[in-house]
Amino acid sequence: MMRKVASLVAVALFTVNTSALAGEKKKNFNYSSQIGVAEVTPTSGGCLTIRNPYIRENQKIKLVIAGNQQKVVEKKILKKLKASCSRNPDPPAGASFYSFPAAEGEYFEPSIAVVGFSDGFKIVKDKVRVDLDGDGAAESFRSCTSNEGLHLTVWAGEDLKSKRQWHEYYYLGYDVVPSCKPADYKE
Repeated sequence: MMRKVASLVAVALFTVNTSALAGEKKKNFNYSSQIGVAEVTPTSGGCLTIRNPYIRENQKIKLVIAGNQQKVVEKKILKKLKASCSRNPDPPAGASFYSFPAAEGEYFEPSIAVVGFSDGFKIVKDKVRVDLDGDGAAESFRSCTSNEGLHLTVWAGEDLKSKRQWHEYYYLGYDVVPSCKPADYKE
């Protein structure tokens, strides 16, 4: 009798779990703790600045280099650092810093790093697309310039036309020609 009841309970739980899985994907992607800024510094290799103190060594990260022809580069975290490795003199409050390897001579502008999500990155018309939050719509990535820095953003769909999901400002310390639109930085 107990086995029959246990079997019925197991079948019921399986049915409930299967029904839940058949519905909408889980939306457990956290933009504030799974996206940060990656840079390659001339002296210390790669640096990740992110609001997440729990990234482990050897964790894979995807770097979205958001230039005219966007691309994705995969790296692995080497270690958590006790102090900032960033050239940005004003990193976000509560940020943690991690190192990752960079090849000799490798350089790219500060880029968007995605942690804990590695599948589904595609290049569509020279732009990176990936459905981070499982809602069926691919997010897009953008980098633009202000007077002295970069605004790095992630959008719920097409950049500048959908909801901005993540934003970080990176101070360059020198003048650049502004290319940003108000949607890139306005709250």
